Amino acid sequence: MDRDTILVLEEAPLLDLVEKNFNVKLGGLRDEEYLTQAWGIMEILVEKGWSFDMRIERNLKRIDGYKFDNGPGTIFAQHGSLPYFDSMCEGICKTCLVALVLTEGVKAD
Repeated sequence: MDRDTILVLEEAPLLDLVEKNFNVKLGGLRDEEYLTQAWGIMEILVEKGWSFDMRIERNLKRIDGYKFDNGPGTIFAQHGSLPYFDSMCEGICKTCLVALVLTEGVKAD
C-alpha cells in the first residue's frame, strides 16, 4: 500500500486499517465524536519520533508529519502539496498511516 492509495480510502476501509495498525477503533471520522481517539494515534507515533503540525481554518483542514532520522523530512510538504481533509480525524488517520508506509509498512490483511 502506498501514500496515494491511503489518501483516497473511503471511511470504512480507512478505519479498518487504523484498527489493524494502531489497535485504535474509531466509530467514524466526525471530529465532534472521535477526535480524542484519533489524537491517540498521533501519540503512538510521537513516541516513535514523529512530530505533527495541524492547521484548521474555515475551509481548510491540514495535517503534516515530520521525522528527522537521516535528515529532515515531511510526509506531504516535501512532495509539493498538502492534502485537504474533510475532518481532522480523517487527516490524522491518513497522515499516520502514510507515516507507517514510510517507516514500518502498513498491515493490510
